[in-house]
Amino acid sequence: MKKVIKALGVAAILFSLSASAQQTPNYSFWRQNMNLLNPAYAGSTEKTEVNLTFRDQWNGVDGGPRTQSIHGQTSLTDKMGLGLSIEQDRVFIQRETNLFANFSYKLQINDKHDIYLGIKAGGSFFSADLNNLQTADPINAKEPNRFNPNVGVGAYYKQEKFFVSLSAPRLLKAKRYEEISGTSQEAADEMLVMLGGGYFYNINDNIQLIPAVMARYVGGSPFGLDASLSARFYDKFELGGNYRLNDSASLLATFQVAETLDLGFAYEFTTSDVNEVTTGGPELLLKLKF
Repeated sequence: MKKVIKALGVAAILFSLSASAQQTPNYSFWRQNMNLLNPAYAGSTEKTEVNLTFRDQWNGVDGGPRTQSIHGQTSLTDKMGLGLSIEQDRVFIQRETNLFANFSYKLQINDKHDIYLGIKAGGSFFSADLNNLQTADPINAKEPNRFNPNVGVGAYYKQEKFFVSLSAPRLLKAKRYEEISGTSQEAADEMLVMLGGGYFYNINDNIQLIPAVMARYVGGSPFGLDASLSARFYDKFELGGNYRLNDSASLLATFQVAETLDLGFAYEFTTSDVNEVTTGGPELLLKLKF
């Protein structure tokens, strides 16, 4: 078992040294975390929202992917929205903290149709503890630390029954490594493009079905797709599932504890080869609405 875990760690490092890497953490509650995926989402809801999320992707694997985030969005005026986010992601020896501000502007088509255009700006603090690698490679001689500035854009179309989201959360290539002890060890995040949407279908006054999809494309990486289906009951709680292509399947639930507070819990079951060492892990969501 220890050998398998070490092999996973080495594989993660090799993956990070390739030309492309995972641009943003994946969430089972991706629809509830749209402020992280698309800057145009800021200001698109009737209430101010603050989300806290904790995700342990490979529960039981020492140093496995773990993500914490806090983000919020609100309307500044009838036309302008603001969003702020802090997201920390750890994958074995790597740590990355993303700090971004989102700005949006609403173009109102009519009383029921709105298009939001957004831009985000900020950057990522990246570090890696290379001393934890059990290898004689010269890369171990120094711990790299970087700040990578970045910008993103997005569009969000909203109607009473459905939404469509198109975004590029990272437009600039973000370097992860530089020359270390005379050995070039570099990687760069390629531009990420995301396209998705969802539909709200009322079965009756008390039950609503919500199918939704989100596709991800990064140059040089496999096509990514999340597909979810959930049912909302009495506008108080929601039960459903999410499938991530060639990666995992999740069960999720959210509950309105109070008018200003929602709680969510999801468990993601790994369907890739990693399931030899872990069945998956939990994800927790806390949403405040004002």
